[in-house]
Amino acid sequence: MSDVPLSPGWWQAGDGRWYPPPPGLTDEMPARPPTPAPDHPPYPFDPSAQRPFAPLAPIPRARPSRRRPLLLAGLVLLLIGALLFGIGVSIVPDSSTTAKSNDPKYQMAVEDLVASEVTNLVFIETFWDSYTRYREEWTASTEAERPAITERWLSDIDAEVAQFQLDLQQIEDDYAARTYADGSIPDSVRDLAMNHYKAWQRWAAAIVPVANEWLQDRTSTLSLYGYVTEVRPELDTSIETTFKALCGTLRDTQPTDGSYILTINDICANS
Repeated sequence: MSDVPLSPGWWQAGDGRWYPPPPGLTDEMPARPPTPAPDHPPYPFDPSAQRPFAPLAPIPRARPSRRRPLLLAGLVLLLIGALLFGIGVSIVPDSSTTAKSNDPKYQMAVEDLVASEVTNLVFIETFWDSYTRYREEWTASTEAERPAITERWLSDIDAEVAQFQLDLQQIEDDYAARTYADGSIPDSVRDLAMNHYKAWQRWAAAIVPVANEWLQDRTSTLSLYGYVTEVRPELDTSIETTFKALCGTLRDTQPTDGSYILTINDICANS
């Protein structure tokens, strides 16, 4: 920054100081630059491709015995043995490694995850679309118009990120309100999802300050996404790592009847 412009392309911000042109945006750039590589971590979830959840299967009701009276004594012995076995099993922690398709807690956990991923997808697409429009508008504008364009973009992304942070907090509050048994599969899914959204919170808290640094860095020719991955690589790495852990658990614990496989594949397409 400077009190006076040091070369063509410098712009004056609302604080009265002069700043260099954004890195990677020069007058030599074409009016519509070629489509760059994705400006965010792989995040292929597509809500439009969602299939309906498999309906919860009704729990079968036991049928009364119709055996003849001569077998009653034997049945009593069998029932006593089964009762004793059931008592023994009930005091052993559940060691099942797969969810049950008719478990309403599991269905609730997956439905929460789908709704949360839609929120993330909408934000990330909105944010990077806004950045792309800014690049195009800045490149096609005159030198006198560029300061206002940059100020408007910074204001827009600040508002977008602030709303996203509120949405993330609501997601975490909703997850925390669920009553899942400690150590159960729905509880594990929720814990991993919470880690994932905390990683998104760290990204959201850092992105606007990093964008301001990018605008003022005269030595960098990187795009904003390239700049973020260079100066704060842990932000994207954390999102990717927590997402892979979540999807790994979903795939490992999904019901063996395949009732949730399409939904899980949609959420975790390339994780």
